[in-house]
Amino acid sequence: MNVVDLKKKRSLKRVAFRAILIGAFIILFLSVLIELVLFIYPTLENYKRELNHEGEFAVSLIGQEYLEKVFEQVKDVYYSTPEDIRHDQYGDEYVGVLLPIVDEDFLNARNILTTCREHADLENVYITFFDEQYERLVYVIDGNDREHAFLPGMWLSNENGTIDPPKIIDRTLKSDWFMPITYGTVQGWTATNYEAILDHEGNMIGFMTINITINSFARQIGMFLAVYIPVMVIALVGIAFLAGKTINKRLIIPINKLTVAARKYTSISKVERHVDTSVFEDLSIKTGDEIEELWETMVDMEDDVSQAMKQIRDATKKQERLATELDLAKGIQAAALPTDFKEISAKDEFELYASMTPAKEVGGDFYDFFMIDEDHLGLVIADVSGKGIPAALFMMISKSLIKTRAMEGGRPSEILKFVNDSLCEDNINEMFVTVWLGILTLSTGEMVASSAGHEYPFIAGTDGQFEVYKDPHGLVIGAMEGSNYKDYDFRLEKGHKLFVYTDGVAEATNENDELFGLERIEESLNRCRDHSPEELIKYMKSEVDTFAGAMEQFDDITMLCLLYKG
Repeated sequence: MNVVDLKKKRSLKRVAFRAILIGAFIILFLSVLIELVLFIYPTLENYKRELNHEGEFAVSLIGQEYLEKVFEQVKDVYYSTPEDIRHDQYGDEYVGVLLPIVDEDFLNARNILTTCREHADLENVYITFFDEQYERLVYVIDGNDREHAFLPGMWLSNENGTIDPPKIIDRTLKSDWFMPITYGTVQGWTATNYEAILDHEGNMIGFMTINITINSFARQIGMFLAVYIPVMVIALVGIAFLAGKTINKRLIIPINKLTVAARKYTSISKVERHVDTSVFEDLSIKTGDEIEELWETMVDMEDDVSQAMKQIRDATKKQERLATELDLAKGIQAAALPTDFKEISAKDEFELYASMTPAKEVGGDFYDFFMIDEDHLGLVIADVSGKGIPAALFMMISKSLIKTRAMEGGRPSEILKFVNDSLCEDNINEMFVTVWLGILTLSTGEMVASSAGHEYPFIAGTDGQFEVYKDPHGLVIGAMEGSNYKDYDFRLEKGHKLFVYTDGVAEATNENDELFGLERIEESLNRCRDHSPEELIKYMKSEVDTFAGAMEQFDDITMLCLLYKG
């Protein structure tokens, strides 16, 4: 094994160890999080249960009747006093309207709260209500030390302190364990509990607020983390180290052996690989697990590849012969399509041009034109279902039948019916062909045509403007024996043009999955309406290619254009 192999081996080992270590620390984080939740949740629940008991006990001592009375007094004074007076809550004018509330009953109630605070070692306990308009916590009875206590009607807000928003208060009232926790430089960690105070009808008139110092609880959490995390880190690092050694022995070393063997195997020339090649078999990996199964699979693969290479060499020879035959078929198909445009366009009555571009080596589209007699020109354009050699064979048969039957005379509908019945007889592959067949009387310009499910033609009239001609359609040829077809006719005047095509034009697709479509065909035709048939066909092919861009041509593209000179 060379130096490069050793480096890669150590790198793979390092990656595996890092992955194990990262996984271990994720487990550590999750375990710490879970332990904290399991520790904090019940502890806070116990704290809250005890604070609720203290609050209920204080309320029972104060008495329901007096609580409702003092709430009514404080609210009446607070809300009846103008804001410009009560905003200065320590001013003489506002203090003057608050002092009458401080009677003997009030002092007794405050002493009850003070006693509860001292007995339960609470930070503070006070009865309040919330002014939503000004976001203030308004004191009704404050159980704090006398020098720090608020008078009834005084208030605390974020302007002169810190209060919890209504959402936090509401959540605290509804929860069995949640309490907002804050940290102060003097008191340390403090939890706040809110307990609803109800009137005799069950309506909430305010709430008792209890602050408790939880510094001991915070220290317990710190001690837990200080012990738990180092122990878990040492344990997980040790486990990761042992797991890394095991993975290196059972996984990484065998994989490196397979890698070296694979590199050696790929360095062997394909020509030199024989059925008896045994690069992987010589490794003899016996781990008793999936690695051994992988080795056995690669031994089988080595044998299969050797066999496949022999088959590929044989298939390549066959493919070369097939490519030669395809080139020959392409030449035969091209020769079957008429290309004597100059000769036939030499007649005074018309000029035409056509082209066929197959999507594969050979295609299923075809066009044809021929003189039936001195005064009648036959025009054909068709599209066989499918592509490749089967479509090309069906195309040759269809083209031959159409021309042979047309030369015998008759209307286009009669010709299509004959061809359809002939193709249906032995159509075991259920192929079909769309056909547009037209017979032009050169002396009059009258065109009689019939369509077997083919694309609509475009006709340019006296003004030279191309428009789609929505002709009646019959069933495609080869689909159902006995099908009938309809003729329709129109007259071409001097200078009129006819453009027919296959669906490879209309269904050409660009990179945005947009179709070229009838509208673009019409627009493109009208941009080149003054061109000769040959120029028009070449322009249309260029337009389709530009529209498709880098998209591969998926269907044959065939077009035919006729200019009637009269």
